[in-house]
Amino acid sequence: MRRRKHWPWLLAALAFVAADAGRRIYTRRQLFLPSPDPVKSWDPADYGIPRDAVEEVWIDTEDGERLHGWYCRAQHPLASALFCHGNTGNLTISADIIPHLLAARMSVLFFDYRGYGKSTGRPSVRGVLGDALTAARFHDDIRPKHLPSILYGFSLGGAVAAQTIRTHRFDALILQSTFTTMTQLTRNLYRRLPLHVFAPRLFNTLEVVKTLDVPLLVLHGTEDEVAPCWMAHALHEVCPTPKRIHTVAGGLHKDLYVRDPDALVWILSQFLTELP
Repeated sequence: MRRRKHWPWLLAALAFVAADAGRRIYTRRQLFLPSPDPVKSWDPADYGIPRDAVEEVWIDTEDGERLHGWYCRAQHPLASALFCHGNTGNLTISADIIPHLLAARMSVLFFDYRGYGKSTGRPSVRGVLGDALTAARFHDDIRPKHLPSILYGFSLGGAVAAQTIRTHRFDALILQSTFTTMTQLTRNLYRRLPLHVFAPRLFNTLEVVKTLDVPLLVLHGTEDEVAPCWMAHALHEVCPTPKRIHTVAGGLHKDLYVRDPDALVWILSQFLTELP
């Protein structure tokens, strides 16, 4: 009888250990997929960025890592932004959009989380969120103080940005191809496997947007194969502040600026112009 009384506690402990191990494996194999190698090269000019517009920067974290980045300055800028990229590769994966951001008169700090590109360390949920906060403080140090400060997140970077804006002040938030919650995203990607039970609960963009106190711009593709377009509309709907949404017809997860760059540049310019 005594042994039977201990069984529920033992099973609960085993379930907790299994769930924790599952989350660690999920994070290592599914959530963060860094690469030290650039898409083309580490020369910004290979991505259409004028060399005289780029400053290579290094950002020191409180726990001893070094983050690599580019600060790209627009001519006659309307704002300065911090860009949080997605979960794969490194900053060069999204570097092709920098010329379009500059054309919209937005200066931008691109940086790599720990373990990505030239940055040191290994990625983890806590580490990546800390890196974004460290980059936000660095951005405040180098940006022109008279310009609005924008936080721009792409894909997983949108979820990282949402967590960052909870503790660091920005004047606006831009979410591109961003999911509502990690659980809903995992359900969509792995419909036949119960991997959503291992997804980190921390990346809940929907909850952050519900209490947002700055303007929001949502950009999304109607045929996004990773984060379905209904997620963009859900984020837009719950936002209580001035907001805009722009969907690119036929757009997938990573090709919005390939399909409709002129419209996106115009939308960005309008959004920045209308900021207080």
